[in-house]
Amino acid sequence: MKISGATNIGNRRSENQDKYIAGRLLNGISFGFVCDGMGGVNGGEVASGVLAKYIEDALFVHNESAVFNHEKAVMSAIEDANSAIYNMGNKKPEYHGMGTTVAGVVIEKNQCTVYHAGDSRVYIVRDGMLALITKDHSVVQELLDKKQITAEQALHHPQKNLITRAVGVGADIDVDVAELEVMQGDIILCATDGLTNYVSPADIVQVLTTDNVFAMPDKLIRKALENNATDNITAVVLAI
Repeated sequence: MKISGATNIGNRRSENQDKYIAGRLLNGISFGFVCDGMGGVNGGEVASGVLAKYIEDALFVHNESAVFNHEKAVMSAIEDANSAIYNMGNKKPEYHGMGTTVAGVVIEKNQCTVYHAGDSRVYIVRDGMLALITKDHSVVQELLDKKQITAEQALHHPQKNLITRAVGVGADIDVDVAELEVMQGDIILCATDGLTNYVSPADIVQVLTTDNVFAMPDKLIRKALENNATDNITAVVLAI
């Protein structure tokens, strides 16, 4: 397993509200998560940072555990972070309404557990083909599902940045969890919308099938910047 990640403030933002965590535990479990914060002057950065720390701490508590329920650990961490972020938002006016997306994976042997809330995404590349594992929790996705807009219209829709689910914006959080069997040669990408809004699927495949694993996140970010990305940009790659 090779793991690499990178983040960039983008062309126009004054702060980077994205966070990522990635690594491999001593027990062989690998993980990668991206969080895209939102709200307030510093609220988004606070929210994404809180969530990333909760998840990372929950995993590293079991760094050497031969057997542990990582799904329970991650879900508990997300729920605890949701409460912490929500409570902070209620106590401090400058943090009111802050929240964060989450998109990430935990891989144990050939089993990959995917966690997702918001419009950050998880992809898999297998045999040169790119597949989106997650489904955006967004206004635009709901319009697409109802066939009220086309995929082309979705690319430039005025409500493109409105999400319908995020960690910390309410007292409770609903996280999509999926199981995926992975095999040798698969590549997993976790990315915030600052990347996926500005880099085409074809360019994502090109990078993930031709570049060195440790160069992939930076190469994807450069492509987004070349396409005038105005948002923060974050990518984590796990090559199996």
